[in-house]
Amino acid sequence: MNIAWVLADSATFDPDIEIERLKKIGSFWGSWRTWRGCQTDNVICNDYAKVTDLLKRNFQQKCNFYLPKQYYQSLNRPDRVRLYEGTFVHDVDNQDEIVAMHLAASNNDIVLLLGFDLSEPNTNTDKLLEHRARNYRGLVRQVIKDNSHVQWVLVDHAGSIMKDLTDLENLVIDNMKSVLSLVSD
Repeated sequence: MNIAWVLADSATFDPDIEIERLKKIGSFWGSWRTWRGCQTDNVICNDYAKVTDLLKRNFQQKCNFYLPKQYYQSLNRPDRVRLYEGTFVHDVDNQDEIVAMHLAASNNDIVLLLGFDLSEPNTNTDKLLEHRARNYRGLVRQVIKDNSHVQWVLVDHAGSIMKDLTDLENLVIDNMKSVLSLVSD
């Protein structure tokens, strides 16, 4: 059974839990923002300017660095990068989190989601921010729904999840202590 962690940009760890213990369970997937705090194994960056900056610093030597295939040629085909297909047509924040979920689901039976806030949203008075948040929530729902063969576990989520996710049979909520007791050696 293959297991992976997908880390939201806001993911934090209890100081009593060793990151290496979690990595023995499964590899870490997340955006470039998660790497410094978590030494994320599989790092996604969907922003061209940031990809360019990270490549200048040889970031791809420190992790499995994923970038959109459409950038590869214009970046002079850098070595040691991994590519993914697709482009975002939706106006959405935290695109890297969505890509990480898709990529982790492609190789794993269980995906542990850490740091995600999938609570019932408060309506934002700023119409653009609300539009972006609605798109994000819809894309999270879609990746879980489209990967029904994957068991998704929302770890240490505070409170109830949004109604749009409650009908997904392959999504459960659990706490870190229980997850560690179930999947640790």
